[in-house]
Amino acid sequence: MAKKRTKKEKSVSVSTKLNGLNEIEMKLLRLALDKGAYEGEADNAAIMLIRKLRQRDVKAEQLFSQSFSQSSQSSQSSCGIGNEKMTFGKYKNVMIRNVPMNYLVWVLNNCTNIDANLKRAIHKFLTRT
Repeated sequence: MAKKRTKKEKSVSVSTKLNGLNEIEMKLLRLALDKGAYEGEADNAAIMLIRKLRQRDVKAEQLFSQSFSQSSQSSQSSCGIGNEKMTFGKYKNVMIRNVPMNYLVWVLNNCTNIDANLKRAIHKFLTRT
């Protein structure tokens, strides 16, 4: 007889399928990247995230591989997240979902004169749940 999964287990499973990270890992990532977080708080979140990924034996290649990008892109394209285009730089006129995640994180952390709508779209894409 199959064990019935709880609501929390189901949500973690769905989250993992969507973006490679479970619910707790996504929260840690959001906190680590949150400019409003205290420095020590953000640092601790980043350390905890890496520890959790190591416990699951996740390799960097798994998170950044082409197949990972394609699966998350296809699930996101149907609901419109990531369809906005970059308006500047190396990836000008490229849809956000087709821009490498590390570049999007860099944009949020380093570009101060960015259009508010683009910034919001990038943030939404990176923190999608």
